[in-house]
Amino acid sequence: MNRQFLRSLAQWPSNGAPISSLYLDVDGRRYPRIQDIVVRAEELCRRLRDQAQGFDRDAKRSISRDADRMETYVRDLDRGPTRGIALFSSSGAGLWEEVRVPRPVKDRVALDEHPYVSPLEVLVETYERFCTVIVDREKARLFLAHVGSITEQSEVLDDVPGQHDQGGWSQARFQRHIEQHVSRHLKRVGEILLRFYKRRGFDHLILAGPGETVAEFERGLHDYLKQHVVALIHLPMAASADVVLARSLEIEERLEEEKERATLELLRAESSAGRQAVIGYPKVLEALNDDRVDTLVVPLGSRAEGRRCTTCGSLWTAGKRCATCGGRLEPVPDVVESAVAAALRQSARIETVRLADPGALDGEQIGAILRY
Repeated sequence: MNRQFLRSLAQWPSNGAPISSLYLDVDGRRYPRIQDIVVRAEELCRRLRDQAQGFDRDAKRSISRDADRMETYVRDLDRGPTRGIALFSSSGAGLWEEVRVPRPVKDRVALDEHPYVSPLEVLVETYERFCTVIVDREKARLFLAHVGSITEQSEVLDDVPGQHDQGGWSQARFQRHIEQHVSRHLKRVGEILLRFYKRRGFDHLILAGPGETVAEFERGLHDYLKQHVVALIHLPMAASADVVLARSLEIEERLEEEKERATLELLRAESSAGRQAVIGYPKVLEALNDDRVDTLVVPLGSRAEGRRCTTCGSLWTAGKRCATCGGRLEPVPDVVESAVAAALRQSARIETVRLADPGALDGEQIGAILRY
């Protein structure tokens, strides 16, 4: 899943046929029984069928088929590492697309002439890229993983001389020759990795391979790369992309939990001290309206009604007139979603938390760490 995929999906030619979009949290830690997920999917599909009542006969038939296919998909779902799914269907326009992500998503359905891709856009924008390098004394492979997908970027293969079986001075001299070749190989891989980092960029670096070789490789890395190293692991050079992705996701999960705890601790400390953090819808929305939010902290699944100014777009919890410009306020069915969109427009970070510390955000209130 990347921006190109989302753009092509958003531009799907429906020719006026309705497109059904369904998002479902399938996180096994939150919903260990698949039946719990099926029940929620059936409820969402009932909402789709209810929304179809305002359409003509052909559109109703198309939406009903969409809902049937979505329910069947969820009943047959093999979750694996998947924690969220997005389904897009239009029987009338020949569309069916399924997206699995290693992050939970908020349950929702939408019916429109275009697929509802905004939640996936948030994932692409906010989740981090993991680069994994498998390196040994002769070869190297480089992978880039992002939001549950992985691609192999390049392969580096150097001609390292084999071991010599003669003894004495000849063997020792030839062994030094081998080690020089190995050192040049590791240096070359490090240079290729640095160029890749400068060209494409990534947030975290995982080094994999035999322990001594990986340690030597890390020592020779540029400081720019060393500061991104998050794990040294063992993987065979022949490891499949799926195996590399699975290990990357394990490390990503650990880092995400650590990041969540640190964010909640900072949010609580700064808010309690009356410094650069606020908790609660009124204060957070006010900070967003003033473009002061550095990190928007949103509990997974949180939802609240609110108001939006028809003139300046400011968000509020209630009222009829905007306190910023005096414009008229209109209802917003989910002000949390609107707040996330506003934060992205302001280049703020989004931190979705699972409330590992329920006391940090009392009553599932959103929070914000402020720029000033």
